[in-house]
Amino acid sequence: MHRNANQTKYSLVCLAFFVLLQAQCGSPREQRPYAPAASQDKLRLQEVNRYLSEKEQDILKSYIGRQQLDMEESSTGYFCQVVVAGSGDTIAAGDVVQLRGRIFLIDGAPCYTYSGQRLLEVATGSYSGITALNVALVGLRQGDHVRLVIPSHLAFGLLGDGDRIPPRSPLVCDFFVEKVTKK
Repeated sequence: MHRNANQTKYSLVCLAFFVLLQAQCGSPREQRPYAPAASQDKLRLQEVNRYLSEKEQDILKSYIGRQQLDMEESSTGYFCQVVVAGSGDTIAAGDVVQLRGRIFLIDGAPCYTYSGQRLLEVATGSYSGITALNVALVGLRQGDHVRLVIPSHLAFGLLGDGDRIPPRSPLVCDFFVEKVTKK
C-alpha cells in the first residue's frame, strides 16, 4: 500500500507539472516580430541617447539666449561665434593651431586657461581632446577671437576628462587663434 501512495503522489506531481507547462506554453502572448534581446537593448539605448541629446541641445540654446550670444549652429550640433575677425592665415584640415583662452562649463565653472607659454595646441583633423575643435577651427583665421558652445558628445562625452570636466558636460570655449602652422 505504501508503494501505491508514493506512485500516486509522483503521478500527481508529474501531472501538475505538465498541466502548468501546457498552460504556460498555451497562454496568449503579445505578437512581436523576432528581435534578439541585444538588438532591442541597442534600440532602447539609442532612443535614450537621442532624448538626452535633444534635451542637451535645448539647454545649450537656452544658455545662448540668456547670454544674448549671436551664434550659428553647425550641422554637427556645436555653436560658433566669431567675436573679432582676424586677418592671418586661414586654418585648413591638418594645420596645427595654437589657442589662447579659456574652457569652462555651461554653469560658468572654469576648467582650463591657456595663456603665455601654455597654449592649447590642436592638430585639426586628429585632435583627440574636444573633438568639435577638429572641424570648428577649419576656416577660421589667425587672429580670430572665437566663442564656441559644444555639446558633451563633441567634447569629452560620457566620461569627462577625468580631471576638471565632469561626465556629460557641455563646454563653452573662448579662444584667440594665436598661431597657425600650415601642414
